[in-house]
Amino acid sequence: MKYVFGPVFSRRLGFSLGVDLVPYKVCSMDCLYCEVGKTSEKTISRLEYVPLDSVKAELKEFLESSPDIDFITFSGYGEPTLYSRLGELVDFLKGNYPYRLALLTNSSLLYTDEVLEEVKGIDVVLPSLDAVTQSVFERINRPVEGLKVEQLIEGIERLIKETPCEVWLETLFVKGVNDVPEEVERLGEVVHRLRPHKWQLNTVVRPPAYQVEGLTLSELERIKEKVGYPSTEIVAGFKREKRKLGTPELKNEVYDIVVRRPCPVDEIASALGVSEEEVERVVSLLVEEGKVREIFFGGMPYVKGIV
Repeated sequence: MKYVFGPVFSRRLGFSLGVDLVPYKVCSMDCLYCEVGKTSEKTISRLEYVPLDSVKAELKEFLESSPDIDFITFSGYGEPTLYSRLGELVDFLKGNYPYRLALLTNSSLLYTDEVLEEVKGIDVVLPSLDAVTQSVFERINRPVEGLKVEQLIEGIERLIKETPCEVWLETLFVKGVNDVPEEVERLGEVVHRLRPHKWQLNTVVRPPAYQVEGLTLSELERIKEKVGYPSTEIVAGFKREKRKLGTPELKNEVYDIVVRRPCPVDEIASALGVSEEEVERVVSLLVEEGKVREIFFGGMPYVKGIV
């Protein structure tokens, strides 16, 4: 499948079926920490980047077996709200299937009436807000020219006030960039004003697009305590029951995960419900086939898919 992948492990959404709606790294930002890689096309143009009929056909094929998943998630290689037919896809899924929908977005287009109307049928929207001052926003998120952080804040506020969506606001902290006391204080003020259903703290835990470092757990805990927002959580992972997979199927599932974000072997094993030994075996096969390679980040080995 070209546009549907998974189900894959998500630290926030459990096991979700991913849907890619834009080509590789078409995005409105080029975030320092992006685990997918550097943005190849920075834009805010909304287009039908992939054919809607093809996306529907893949979803029909996968969902006909009624898989045990927690969410269907619009995510993947770039910014999903750039897809001009997102609203039609939401209506199609809501009209034909019982699954909850989620959207991972960098918040860049939520302030527009058009996008806000299209996402209102999504159950959980996970918008990002990594900074609230323009200078820090430009440094960490490297947005398309002309995009203002006030537009992101406006969009998130409208999302919370004008739609029935559950909103889990994410802030990803990068050491020395948006973790400085002044920015944290201002960010906290905005979070308290917006009042999202959850405020989720994240940091650099996978190989990033640029050479940046993440915060420690204790540093995130201090930010959580300092801001004092009642529905704050630090994103964490979990385990899955073991299951049996044949080698071809396991190879495909491993590749589907690591081609979108580098992962360590133990996390892949947890996501797929298999042993680390099984993952190591198929990773070796994928390395031989030139489909993945091993990279190091923070002294730890990660498996990265080759596009």
